Amino acid sequence: PGEVVAVVTSFDIVDVDDTEIDEFSIQISEGYQRGNDILRLTGNHPTINTTWNVQEGKLRFRGLNGAAMLYSDLIPAVQAVVFESTSDNPTEEKLFSLTVGSANYLPETDHYYEYVPAVGIAWDDAREAAANRTFFGLQGYLVTITSRAEAQLSGEQAAGTGWIGGSDSQQEGVWRWMTGPEAGIVFWNGGVNGSSPNFAFWN
Repeated sequence: PGEVVAVVTSFDIVDVDDTEIDEFSIQISEGYQRGNDILRLTGNHPTINTTWNVQEGKLRFRGLNGAAMLYSDLIPAVQAVVFESTSDNPTEEKLFSLTVGSANYLPETDHYYEYVPAVGIAWDDAREAAANRTFFGLQGYLVTITSRAEAQLSGEQAAGTGWIGGSDSQQEGVWRWMTGPEAGIVFWNGGVNGSSPNFAFWN
């Protein structure tokens, strides 16, 4: 409690093809306590802009005026990021994700998550749009939620409300994951007072 802790002990980027990057982020991906936890950049980094997103628990790095950041500027900036909590008794373990680009990463699942705003989009259209997206060669799909950490990252820490990859279209009241590696798995039976045969925390 009250301590300022460095997020990394060492950090480097090695890329034989490039010397700069457009966007980078550090996120409290597990154990985040909104209102108490914060990440911040310390020291002087004149070519780097950071923004802290309380909702997502995420510190974004960008170059000045939208310019790309040189690795030689980003590396010391990442090494200068600290975590602190205003809680008198922080109890949960904190896990941090360092990610290239705008997606969120969850170490527990080894999956990336990206909130894509599309007001008014129907579920079928959202499913197709997600399947047509890629992130560094990985095909997208509407999120499947299989753990509390995944529920927190894709729910509480998401930038907005969106569709998940579940539906009861095959059989009324039998909710299955329709997307991703969990496709076909039943995660909820019944209505509001139903039950889960495995894990359900998707509200």
